[in-house]
Amino acid sequence: MTHPFAHKRGFTLVELVVTMVLIGILAAVALPRFFDATAFHSRGFFDGVANAARYAQKLAVASGCDVELSFSGDSFALHQRADSCTSGAFTLPVSRPAGSDGFSATAPSGVSLSAVPSSKVVFDSLGRAAPGGVTVSVDGRSFTIVGESGYVDDL
Repeated sequence: MTHPFAHKRGFTLVELVVTMVLIGILAAVALPRFFDATAFHSRGFFDGVANAARYAQKLAVASGCDVELSFSGDSFALHQRADSCTSGAFTLPVSRPAGSDGFSATAPSGVSLSAVPSSKVVFDSLGRAAPGGVTVSVDGRSFTIVGESGYVDDL
């Protein structure tokens, strides 16, 4: 004859308490990192700036007209020349591909943007960037715009 409790399975009280303590520690340490909105906003803004640089280069090649990516404080904007493709001031805002709004954005609160050594990059009709070697940083994430090719190199 077998014992009546031999086939019963379950957790002991010690196992349940240890599991609850581990879940509590994880909740106190790890969960606040998942709900920090600044990290998500920072990553999204970084992707937006990098995509704007890529779009500026592609637009310059496709249209045959120079496109300027300019940085001012914690914002960026894309402009084309108003008078002709190769001369004049960059005053004509570039529209977003899916809408009529100007292709520009300001960093969300708590997110910083910097571009060194220049606050403006001009892409020509061959896709080259002048000046080259501009490094754009958003809260520790960076990419460099290569001058000879206009390539946006995520670091």
